[in-house]
Amino acid sequence: MEAGFLTAVVKALVPLLIIVSPHGSAPLFLSMTVADGVARRRRSALYAAATCSAVLTLAALFGEVVFQFFGITIDAFRIAGGALMFLYAIDMVQMRTPRMKTTQEEVDVGVSQQEVGIIPLGVPMLAGPGAIATVMALRIGGHDGGLAVQLVAIGLLGVASAAILLAAVRVERWLSPVVMGMLVRLQGLLLGAIAVQMLVSGIRGAFGIVVPGAASV
Repeated sequence: MEAGFLTAVVKALVPLLIIVSPHGSAPLFLSMTVADGVARRRRSALYAAATCSAVLTLAALFGEVVFQFFGITIDAFRIAGGALMFLYAIDMVQMRTPRMKTTQEEVDVGVSQQEVGIIPLGVPMLAGPGAIATVMALRIGGHDGGLAVQLVAIGLLGVASAAILLAAVRVERWLSPVVMGMLVRLQGLLLGAIAVQMLVSGIRGAFGIVVPGAASV
C-alpha cells in the first residue's frame, strides 16, 4: 500500500474509533452477558464487532440513499436507538434477563434472539447514530481516498472492536460475582443515561430545539 493510502485510512479510522468507542462499551458488554458462559460471551463479542462493521459498511455504501428513500433522519435513528437502549437499561438495573420471542426454527438450530451482541451492542451501542453519521459525512464530504479507504477503515475498526471486547472477557474473570452484580446495576444506570441523552438529542434535532452548550450522542 502507498503511504498516502495508509495515511488516509488512519485519518478515517481515528474519528470512527473515538465515536464507536469499543473500550467504552466493554463494561456494558460484560454486564449484559454476565450470566453467559465464556464461549457464548466470545461469540457475542464477535457478533457485536461483525454487526458494527456490517452496519457501517452498509451506511458507507447505501446510507444516504436508504435514508432519503424512507425519509429517515439521523435524529429519528437517535430516538429509536435511545428507546431500545433504555429498555435494556431497565432490565440491567433490575438484574433481569431481557425477554424476546424466539421462533421454533431458531430453537431447533440453537439460535436465540437474546443475542445482545447484535442488538443492542452491535447496534446501536457500537454502530450508533454518531458512527453512522460520521461514515455518511465522510462519504458525502468526499473524504481523501474515497470508498476504498472507508471500507478498509471500517474493517480495521471491526478487528479492533473484537479484540477489545475479547480482552474484556479475560479481565472480567478476576472480578467476584458481588462486584459484577454492582457493575451490572451501575452500568445499567450509565446505559440509561446514555439512552436518555440519545433520546433528548434526537428530539432536539427533530423539532429544531436549540439548547446552548448541550451535548449530543
